[in-house]
Amino acid sequence: MKSWGTALSKIRPGEFKFKVLVDTIIHEIETGKLVDGQRLPPQRKVADDLNIGIQTITNVYKELKRQGLIRGETGRGSFVTRRATDNVNYDILDQQQQTMLDFSNACLIRNAEQEKAWRDTCLQLSQEQFQPWIHTFRPIAGLEPHRQAATQWLKEKTGLDVETKSLLITNGCAEAIDLALSSLAGPNDLVLCERLTDHGVIGMSQVLGFKLKGLEIDEHGIIPDHFEELCDDQKVTALVCTPNLNNPTGAIMPEHRRRQIAEIAARYNVYIIEDDVYGALLSQQQRPRPIATWAPDLTFYCTSFTKTVLTGLRIGYLVMPPKLALRTESILRVTSWMASPILAEIASRWVMDGTANHLIEGQKKLISKRQALVRKYFAKYLSGGSPQALSCWINIPEHWQPDHLTAELRKRQVAVSSSSPFSADKTAITHAIRVCIGADCSDAQFEQGLLTIYDLFNQYPQIQPADVV
Repeated sequence: MKSWGTALSKIRPGEFKFKVLVDTIIHEIETGKLVDGQRLPPQRKVADDLNIGIQTITNVYKELKRQGLIRGETGRGSFVTRRATDNVNYDILDQQQQTMLDFSNACLIRNAEQEKAWRDTCLQLSQEQFQPWIHTFRPIAGLEPHRQAATQWLKEKTGLDVETKSLLITNGCAEAIDLALSSLAGPNDLVLCERLTDHGVIGMSQVLGFKLKGLEIDEHGIIPDHFEELCDDQKVTALVCTPNLNNPTGAIMPEHRRRQIAEIAARYNVYIIEDDVYGALLSQQQRPRPIATWAPDLTFYCTSFTKTVLTGLRIGYLVMPPKLALRTESILRVTSWMASPILAEIASRWVMDGTANHLIEGQKKLISKRQALVRKYFAKYLSGGSPQALSCWINIPEHWQPDHLTAELRKRQVAVSSSSPFSADKTAITHAIRVCIGADCSDAQFEQGLLTIYDLFNQYPQIQPADVV
């Protein structure tokens, strides 16, 4: 706090104490002088020590919270926290590093069948004279043939019988979720999610300003009783959830629990945003019906091809509650105008000619092979999950520090993720790491990476900092 007083002592005419303090604290967080998790002094103490009004300090802390740089915990105080985007950049590689085995990014396993399908389709397109999709600039919701292909895909994969007027073509599932959240939630609205959720939802809470609270989960996903308890106690705007192959835990919510979630949402008039980006990796026998089956008037259903067919095929489908369809389409219009028609055309062709299903079946075999390797070394550490998931959730002992473990692995050229980027709040930090199986490497290199992690598991108690044991 001494440096805060020094900054105020150098204030120039026309400068405001509020701005000087905010800028000073931000600089100390960004330079590492104030570290993630560090407790800030109580507001009253800061006001007294700096001889400044308590309201000014309150406004400073509020602004830092708004920017996602600190968090408040009732009864405990205010703590430094990295922005959601900072957590993601640290834990998940945002660019390829040639020497690093990247187990931090949940993506498909690259293979020759994908490459061939892409090349064949590009060759076919290059020889066609009539290509209306490359000149399209008007149909915001998507070209009608693309929307019809989408309804066929959804009917086949989920059993949902969707009208095209309730469906938008989006640039991937992430945009679909963002559109749904933008249609529902604003500053101070309460949105619920799994206590471990996709980091994009956490980021959107900072962009849109809504309050995000994590629900208790078990090996099957959200615990319905906790969902109902919060709905009964507070005004809840929406629930965001991933019932199929949750990221990061890999949980699959059973059908009876999905029905419970839908019934609770209907009882309290809570909207549901159902992220089903991984669902097509499950067989028809393994895959329960979507929550949207029982709550179609309250559910935004989101899916795409990025996590099931081809990583770069960033086309998604968003099914909207009928009464919010016009609102959501308007938001799409002002944020991105429309999804990429050329990618939507490719996705539609692959739906209609069976290529999408063929690539998914091939991907399932590759996933099973790598998942078997993970289980070979880490069976006793695995927490729930599924052999069809693109990642594994590996428990570590309670006295180990996940961030120290991930840092040590990076020294050994293996990138994995801790629970930090997926934690709806700091109480959700879990003693586990996420290992993604889609690393762009050979199976032999993949197994060598697993051996590196396995060896470190055996050595870690001896090499971790003494003060964290």
